[in-house]
Amino acid sequence: MPLRQITFSANAGVALRLGGVRLWVDAVHEEPVSGFSALSPALQSAVTAHPDFQQPNLIFCTHCHPDHFSRRLLGQAMERWPLSEVILPEPQFERQLLLSQPRERLVLPELSVQFAHLPHEGKEYAAVAHYGCVLDHQGFRILIAGDCAVASPILRKFLLETGPVDLALLNFTWITLSKGRRFIEQFIRPRHLAVYHLPFEQDDIYAYRRAALRAAEQAPAEDVRLFLNPLQRERFS
Repeated sequence: MPLRQITFSANAGVALRLGGVRLWVDAVHEEPVSGFSALSPALQSAVTAHPDFQQPNLIFCTHCHPDHFSRRLLGQAMERWPLSEVILPEPQFERQLLLSQPRERLVLPELSVQFAHLPHEGKEYAAVAHYGCVLDHQGFRILIAGDCAVASPILRKFLLETGPVDLALLNFTWITLSKGRRFIEQFIRPRHLAVYHLPFEQDDIYAYRRAALRAAEQAPAEDVRLFLNPLQRERFS
């Protein structure tokens, strides 16, 4: 059975290991946002040294909001690993791939990635360049929705195009809101559900963690896991 592993940094930041492929999604960010967690200097050092965050083949940011992206930290990673493919929805670096079309596709050894332009949650963010994706690793399919508007019909259309998924990585609002739970049950139907964009305990001024833990009991998936702690590692099969 190939290794399929996700390691959490902070907020919605993860490093995925899919067989021999390593990728980051929204993995490094440092600007504090009220009610959420960023990578402190100590956590930055821990992530830099951690084996799960070494030598990514692909670095992808769903969007460039400060709770998902740091130009400084990403630039450091690009210097450390110059062979990594960097994919962003905004032009930030000379050496990057720019997402700009409604649908885009990338094929790597062992992995294919289908990207979709998705609406960011909140009408005030309608103009934000924001992408989700479906990863396909030897038939094991992973949805990463980023900060997509909960129950978006555009995401529903994308899922109809790409087919069923085995694992969905979703923000906690997808399980705390009834419309999100209905959408998961009707259109995503994952075997595994990983929930994130939750603050660390010391930053949880709005009690998001408690709400998510309670909602997880109602989440429509046979396996529900919450990313709550820095460098938390989960494996899936």
